[in-house]
Amino acid sequence: MKILFIFLISYFLTVSHSYSDMRIIKNGKILESKPYSVNEATLIVSLSKKIYICSVSNSITKCILSKKRNAVIN
Repeated sequence: MKILFIFLISYFLTVSHSYSDMRIIKNGKILESKPYSVNEATLIVSLSKKIYICSVSNSITKCILSKKRNAVIN
């Protein structure tokens, strides 16, 4: 029972994290894009005064918050 509970928590945390990354890309302004192939790209996205570096591969997205906002825009 304990293993099932841990599995469910990790599943919901992973799903919610994936949805938040997709929200950043959908609602943000793409400042730069570097495509590597048809299904893979790296994006620099601005959302609510924050800059995110996002990696997109097929249907998997991963975004991280950049610490240096001015270095990207200037």
